[in-house]
Amino acid sequence: MVNGVKVYSINKGHLKKSILLIPPLAEQEKIVNYIESKTSKIDAYVAEKEKEVQLLNELKEAEIAKVVTQGLNPNVKMKDSGISWIGMIPEHWEVKRVASLFTGKVNTNSDFAYQHAFKFYYGTLVPKDEVGDAEEYRETYVKYQVIQKDDILLNGLNLNYDFVSQRVAIAPSDGIITSAYIVARPRKGTNADYYNFLFKAMDSKKLFHGMGTGIRLTLSFDELKKQVVVYPPADEQHAIVAYINEKTAKVESLITDLQAEIDYLKEYKQRLIADCVTGKVNVQNDVI
Repeated sequence: MVNGVKVYSINKGHLKKSILLIPPLAEQEKIVNYIESKTSKIDAYVAEKEKEVQLLNELKEAEIAKVVTQGLNPNVKMKDSGISWIGMIPEHWEVKRVASLFTGKVNTNSDFAYQHAFKFYYGTLVPKDEVGDAEEYRETYVKYQVIQKDDILLNGLNLNYDFVSQRVAIAPSDGIITSAYIVARPRKGTNADYYNFLFKAMDSKKLFHGMGTGIRLTLSFDELKKQVVVYPPADEQHAIVAYINEKTAKVESLITDLQAEIDYLKEYKQRLIADCVTGKVNVQNDVI
C-alpha cells in the first residue's frame, strides 16, 4: 500500500482506503481485557529474565576485570600499581605504556584489495551490510583502514556519551573498517587476547569516557598510547585468557538460553495479539 522513494511511508490517504475489522463494542472490550491480562504476565516474565541476563553480564564483567588486573593466584604478594582504577597488582607484574605494546600505524585500502568491510556490533566486529556490486563501494572503501587479525579496535567517538554498545573489539580476521575507529596493532610479544579483555574491562568501568579532545571528546591513538597498563608475564597472560574463555563460555551459554526464551516470548506476545484482534482466538468464554 505504501509508496515513496527516499521516504517509504504511509499517509492518511492509505489509511482511509484500508478495510478494518469491526467487532461489536462489547467484544472489542473483551478482546482488549484478554490481551492486557495475558501480555502483562508475559511482560513481567520477560522483565525477570532480562534482569537475569543483566546480572550474568555484570558478574562476567566483574570476573574479567578482577583476573586481568590481579591474576589467578589469590595468595600472591601484591604491590601498588600506581594506576588509580586498578590499585594493587601482583608484585612481579610490570606496568607499561600502551605505546610499548601496540602501534597505531596502519595502511589504507587504497588499492581496493579488500572489497568488504567490518562494522562494530556490541563489542565484536561483524560484516557490514552491503547491497549491490562491490564497485559501488570503491570510492568509500579505498579510504578505509586495513586491519589485521588480532588488531584491537576502539570506538573513540563521542566519549561524552554513555554508550551501552561496548567500545572495544578484536579483529577476527584481516579486513577493512572505517578510519573513524582506533586501531591498536599488537607489537611482537603482546598477547592480543589478554589486552582485548583488559581494554574491555576498562570500557565496562567507563574509563574511556572523558578522554579525548574536542567538543565531542574524540580519542585518538596518540592519546591512547600515553595510557599506562599492567603487563603480567607472558605465561600468566595465556593462563588468564584460557581461564576467562572457559568461564565466559559457560556464562554465555546461559545468556544464550535466556535470550532465546526472551525472544520466543516476545514473538509469542505479538502472535497472540494478532490472533486475538483478528478473531483467530475466541476470547468470549475464556476466564481471564
